[in-house]
Amino acid sequence: MNIKALLKALRLRKFATGLLLLQLSLTIGLMVNTVILTNTAIEKLKKPLMFDVEQLISVDLIPTSGAFRDTDYYRSITNQDIAKITAIDGVISAAHYNQLPIQRGGWNGNMQAADFPEDAVLPRELQFVPQFYSSKIGLANLGVEIIEGRALNDADDITTDFYTPGKRSEIEQNIVVTESLAKAVFPNKSAVGELTNNGRVVGVARDFVISPTSKGNAKYFAFFGNFMYSQSDFTQHYIVRVEPGKVAQVQTKLRDAILSVQAERDIILIQSMTQRFQQFYSQDSGLASLFAMLSLLMILVTIVSSFAHAHFHVTQQRKFIGIRRALGARKKDIMLYVFSENWILNIGASLLGIATMIGLNIALSQVITIEKPSVLLYLLAVLVIFMAGSLATWFPAYKTTKISPVIATKTL
Repeated sequence: MNIKALLKALRLRKFATGLLLLQLSLTIGLMVNTVILTNTAIEKLKKPLMFDVEQLISVDLIPTSGAFRDTDYYRSITNQDIAKITAIDGVISAAHYNQLPIQRGGWNGNMQAADFPEDAVLPRELQFVPQFYSSKIGLANLGVEIIEGRALNDADDITTDFYTPGKRSEIEQNIVVTESLAKAVFPNKSAVGELTNNGRVVGVARDFVISPTSKGNAKYFAFFGNFMYSQSDFTQHYIVRVEPGKVAQVQTKLRDAILSVQAERDIILIQSMTQRFQQFYSQDSGLASLFAMLSLLMILVTIVSSFAHAHFHVTQQRKFIGIRRALGARKKDIMLYVFSENWILNIGASLLGIATMIGLNIALSQVITIEKPSVLLYLLAVLVIFMAGSLATWFPAYKTTKISPVIATKTL
């Protein structure tokens, strides 16, 4: 096999060769980054959230009646909602919340010990701590246990005082903090009984994932207070805990149950917590699916282009191949000659593919969090390209072996 002759033949078709090289290298870059995106999305969805996601349904609603501006009326309807929901067959418990876990942003604020030095710098992760307000069963409703101290009780409810003129400034609420937050605010002692800028800690809850995209232990940071936020201009949230296997059954009944209590409300969304989690990472999953589709299309185009390139090469080289056959070249020598041109192109594309793979990865890293490519993924992508190219080249190479030396030499 004459490598120089093959390279010369490729140089004679610079434009077509260059386009095929670019296409093959882009396919390699797309495939590698597609696998990275897909693996990342799968890993995110598989990470345990450490609370009973499979048994929970969330409800988002907002009042449309002016009657809800009366906080007493608002609270009365909320309590009736909870009672009505709890009476549904299959429901274990239900509670109101000012916000939901698995979130970006939300109700956040700084969290520090009451004696935190004024001239000290508060760590960034303690400047944006999620603040949850629910009933006394807010944590138990999620399936989260208290590991130190106690849970919130009726005496901890600050709702009445909060909405009573003149009493709001006198409130010192009791709160429950998550384990990681307790250790971050009070690293050298137990948090139970300690005073913070948000209230006194009466219990520490087992960690569970609040903000999946936060780094390190900050994803577990949160504190809970016993308070019913009763503002009609803001979205209201319920979380319903159901018996295993009855999520879909209960989910269909929630809208009618809530509106039967008071119909002047918009039910924005009713979804299982599993659906909420999947929706949270829908952009990641969607981007991975888009790249997977593009990669499959690029592989298909690669097969078609490699076939067309090989077929055109065989057509243009009929005289040369005929001469080789007349001089005693065997069929396998002719097939190897045709395959070799494709393999040389694939080798060149593999080298160029390193640059496209890294470049695309860097471009994606500017807008999303993405892992760096690995050598193994690169080698697998190169293998796919070689296999696809060889498959596409086989038929033109096989047809070449059918060229009769006599017929070929007659064209001279």
